[in-house]
Amino acid sequence: MLSCGIDVGSAQTKCVILDGNRVVQGRGIVHTGSNLPRASRHALREALRECERHEYDLSIIVGTGFGRFAIPFSHKSVTETICHAMGALYRYPKTRTVLDMGGQDMIAIRLDENGNVVDFAMNDKCAAGTGRFLESLADLIGISVPDMRSIDVTEDEQIKVTNVCSVMAEQEVINHLETGKTIDEILGGVFMAVARRAASLVRRVGLVEEITYTGGVSQIKGIVKSLDKLLGVRGNAGIDAVYIGALGAALVGLEKHSARDKKSL
Repeated sequence: MLSCGIDVGSAQTKCVILDGNRVVQGRGIVHTGSNLPRASRHALREALRECERHEYDLSIIVGTGFGRFAIPFSHKSVTETICHAMGALYRYPKTRTVLDMGGQDMIAIRLDENGNVVDFAMNDKCAAGTGRFLESLADLIGISVPDMRSIDVTEDEQIKVTNVCSVMAEQEVINHLETGKTIDEILGGVFMAVARRAASLVRRVGLVEEITYTGGVSQIKGIVKSLDKLLGVRGNAGIDAVYIGALGAALVGLEKHSARDKKSL
C-alpha cells in the first residue's frame, strides 16, 4: 500500500508518499500561493513523479496544515500538531519536544514517553519570527532566502533587534542599514530575536530533551545555533525538516488504513 500526506502551509505545500513499510517513496514541494487546491495537486504530482506512481495507486491521502480543509481529494484531515509530532518521532525516536517554525506560525509541542501530545503553544502576536517575516527581511536587505539559510554568525557580529511586531522589526532593520551596520550584523540580531521568541514558546510547554526543530525556518543555520544556545541543548534539525508535517500525515494514513484492514477481518 501507499499512504500520502499533504501539508498545505501558508508559504509552501509539501507532499510525502510512504509505502507499507514506512519507507519514503516520493516527495514534492511547491509554493502555496492563493489557490490551495491547486498547490496541493501540484505537490502531489511532484511526489508521484518522483516515485513513478499514479494517484490511483494511493491507498489513502491525509491532509494537514492550515489549508488542510482545502484539499478536495483527501480522505482525512489531521491537525499539524499531531502530524509534526509523529513526523519528528519517525525521524528522531527519542524526541520529547517539537518546535515547528513555519511560514506564519510557530508551535511548541511536548510529548510524553509514549509519543502522545500532552501540551502545545502557538505564537499569539503576529508573524514576526516566521518564514514570511524572514522572506520580507531577505528582500529588504537584498539577499535570497537560500543565502540566509547558509549564513552563520558569531556573537561579535550581532546587534539587537528588539521588536516582536513584524512591521516594527522591519523598521528597526532599516534603521540599522541606514547607520551602516553590515548584513551579517543585522542577520545576527534577527536570528537571535527569532530564537528568543521560539525559545519562549518552548519554555511555555516545558523543555524535555530531545528537542526536534521542524518547518522551513529550522533550515536556517544561524537560528538553530541561537536556539541551541538559549535552550542549553542541541536540537535535531535535519535537512528534510520542511517535510516533517507531510511525513506525519502519511504516517497517520498508514495507521488509519491498517486499523481499517484489521476491522474488516
